[in-house]
Amino acid sequence: MKLITLLAASISLLPVAAMAESKGTVEGIHHWVSESEVNALKVITDKLASKGYTWQDSAVGGLSGANALQALRTRLAAGNPPTTMQFLGYEGLDWAKEGVLRSLNDLYAKNGWDKALAPQLLAFVKSDDTFISLPINMHRQNWVWANKAVFDKAGIAEPKSWDELIAAGDKLKAAGVVPLAIGDEPWQILEVFEAIVTDVNGTEFYKKAVIDLDEAALSSDQMVDAFDKLRKVRGLVDNGFTGRDWAVATGMVASGKAGMQIMGDWAKGEFLAKGMKPGEDFLCFPTPAATPNFKFIIDAFGVFNNDDPAVIAAQEAWAESIMDPEVQKNFNKIKGSIPARSDVSVEDFDACAKRSFADREAAVASGNMVGGLTEGFAAPPQFSGVFSDVVGKFFVTDMSSKDAVQALVDGINNAR
Repeated sequence: MKLITLLAASISLLPVAAMAESKGTVEGIHHWVSESEVNALKVITDKLASKGYTWQDSAVGGLSGANALQALRTRLAAGNPPTTMQFLGYEGLDWAKEGVLRSLNDLYAKNGWDKALAPQLLAFVKSDDTFISLPINMHRQNWVWANKAVFDKAGIAEPKSWDELIAAGDKLKAAGVVPLAIGDEPWQILEVFEAIVTDVNGTEFYKKAVIDLDEAALSSDQMVDAFDKLRKVRGLVDNGFTGRDWAVATGMVASGKAGMQIMGDWAKGEFLAKGMKPGEDFLCFPTPAATPNFKFIIDAFGVFNNDDPAVIAAQEAWAESIMDPEVQKNFNKIKGSIPARSDVSVEDFDACAKRSFADREAAVASGNMVGGLTEGFAAPPQFSGVFSDVVGKFFVTDMSSKDAVQALVDGINNAR
């Protein structure tokens, strides 16, 4: 009798959505596998559950989403697409051209979502006149994350140039601390290189070389100098960087084993998940630029064509969950990013997010807001892949800067 009473009491504490029969299942392929990413995703799936739907998680981590994208290709080839898929950069636009994505025009028109998005985002959530994905956030890519205690002990202030950053790294090395935590994955290295290219040479050069793929810019002395500076940064990395995941690198900074990491603001979510506070336990500042710039990326989800009314209803519940202002607010507090919706206040976000929000506004006004190359918001995959391959090889070999530039030019021309 006592057991029956306890069971009844436990059931009474279950959420209504959990007790009710599910209206259906939403399966999503994504690459969020770190602690903070998993916790952030739960904000969306909890909202979905409140609408009566069950989330089926199909996470595929690794290679900045490349493994998840391969999983999607396999599923589509088998005629078995998931309900939804996380997209970065040109991925959603490419799948729209394949004709496999459902138009979201009706939902955008009904809810006025387009009015809440910055113009720079529309280029990646809209294919011609058709809305094809739903953005949950905006990440800033060009951040430095530092352990405050380590910086304070070494007497290091926020670097104002890459030469100062490298000099700070030399100080950390002399103090017995790993200056820069990073892995040997090409995308992690490309994060650093593209920041150097933009910070040292300016956004106009970045636009010519990376977005327009102008051969004169690609083969210029400025590009050679960027590789020279990357070689100096290589000297700040420890010998154990082979096979290191980005979140492990963040953990090195959090523990004080390393002084800093150059990574998008998803790294902040890892610090927050460990109970650390910006300004007290860790520092956040943009990679040092002569002219401040903002490198953006967004995480967005598309849904696939389906004739089943039940699946369509589930897709709409998922879409409304993602674009819910309160969901965007709470998701981004955990993820480390800022809301994709510009009408969601960041007043009660942390100092790093507020700085990101203010810098975004300034960069939009000055024309210095540009898409990040590494995650696919500057050049189509066939070209960004060349950058990734050349920069990654340069970092782990003794390739010269001039040879790297020539390999970059040749690779881009072959991919045209």
